[in-house]
This record gives sequence, C-alpha cells and structure tokens, in this order.
Amino acid sequence: MPASQIPDSCTKPPPGSSAYYALQRCPPERRVALTLLLDVHVRVRSIATTVSDPAIAQAKLAWWRAQIQALGQHQPEHPSLRALAGYLQEHDLRPETLLGLIESVEIDLRQNRWMDRAALLHYCRAGSGQTLRNAAALQGLITPSALAAAEELGVALRLASNIRHLGRDVAQGRVYLPLDALQRHGVKAAELQQRIMNPPIRALLQEQTTLARTALRAACDALAPYPSAQTAPLLALGAMSDALLREIERADYAVLHQRISLTPLRKLWLSRTCTWRRGE
Repeated sequence: MPASQIPDSCTKPPPGSSAYYALQRCPPERRVALTLLLDVHVRVRSIATTVSDPAIAQAKLAWWRAQIQALGQHQPEHPSLRALAGYLQEHDLRPETLLGLIESVEIDLRQNRWMDRAALLHYCRAGSGQTLRNAAALQGLITPSALAAAEELGVALRLASNIRHLGRDVAQGRVYLPLDALQRHGVKAAELQQRIMNPPIRALLQEQTTLARTALRAACDALAPYPSAQTAPLLALGAMSDALLREIERADYAVLHQRISLTPLRKLWLSRTCTWRRGE
C-alpha cells in the first residue's frame, strides 16, 4: 500500500516528535506499516488515560480485542487495522501479537502501583515491548535474537518514559516505579505526589534512571549487528531516549515539577547519527 493510501483517520506522529524522526529513517515502503502500527498502539493505549469510566474503558478494550481477532479473517472495521492486515500477513505476524496492547491497558485499569521491578517489566513488555517487537518484524528483522532485542528496547523506552512523565503520572494517582524501590529508599508515594524533591527521592530517581539507561544501551548494542536499513528507526528511538535521560540527569532529576524535553533539531541530529558508529 503506498503512503498515499494510509487511511485519513490514521493519526501520524506530529513533526518534531521522536516517533516522527524515527519514522524518517524507514524506507518509504516500510514507513506505512510502522505508521499504521503506531496508530493502533496509540489508540489502544490512550484508553488508560482518556477514559475515566471503568465500564466504558472495558467496553472499548473488548471492541479492540474483537477487532484484533477479526484480523485473522481480514475483517476488522478499524481502518488502520484493516490496512495493517496485509503487512502482518506478509511478515507472518499473527494477530495475537497485538494483544499485548490489550493486556497492558487491562493492567492499568486494575492497578496504579507495581510491587516490584518484575511486575513493572511485565507491564512494559506487554505494551511497548510487544509493539517494538512487531515493528522490528515489519522492518524485516526475523531472527529470534533481533526480535528479542527489539522487545527489550521497547521495555527500556517505556522505563525511560516512566521517569520523564513521573510528575504527570503521580498527579493522576499512578506511580510507574516499583514500590520495593520506593521502600528501599524510604520514599512514600504521597511524597512523590507532593512534588517536593528531597535526597531520598533524588537517590531513587538516580537509581531508576541508571537502570533505564543500562537497559537502553544493552538493547541497542544487541541490535547493532543487524543491517542499518532495518534497525535505524529502532536505534534512533534508543538514541533519543538515552539523550533525554542524560538531560534529566543534568536537570538533577527535576521530573516531578518540570517536563524535560529535547529540541526537534537535536532529535533530528540524533536520529541521523545513531548509526554512524557502524560506518553508515
């Protein structure tokens, strides 16, 4: 399907966003599939943050689950899913690979705390991890090790996002940090909601930022041996997220009361240079 046939209803990443610059590293014929996949990801994930009535949220999730299951018969109603069906079939991706999105939102609807890192990693893997794995497959990466590395990148991207959006999330009653880590540093969720930085919170954020950066770099290193034409958009996301975490460190972890961002020009530079070290 040429880019001109992307459904009009498909939400494209806005210019200046990380996803926008990552997609620019895709060959045009693959950019369409990734745009459709991202649209589905954003629409399903938004249920957790935009629908306040649990019954309505569950109904919306049930509809999306039915739509994903209808992919097997090439009969989904949603335009982006309908357009994505052919790409999934071409790359031998079963519709079930999209169900992690549903699971991640279901987790959000039933809890707003994560007891330990294992629980948080499971949540990250179900949503962002599975989407990055599917994105890698749509880019032509088919080996188990490459797909596993892409999944780990998705997990790491979500961990980094959790840190960046901590202030916004705690204002909504959600703490996307492991409770055992808070306890280890003597931090209570109510302290985070007060948005007042203190040494224990700073130590907690320093630890979690280091863990996220380590995960990002490990995933990108695991993707490095594969062709740049296939890995460039994934590595671009990793490079931008790593740079954002460095900015958070420079800002002394001021994420509780400040939104820390990279400029569009810096994102462009990072997205274009992320594969230079491999001789591109």
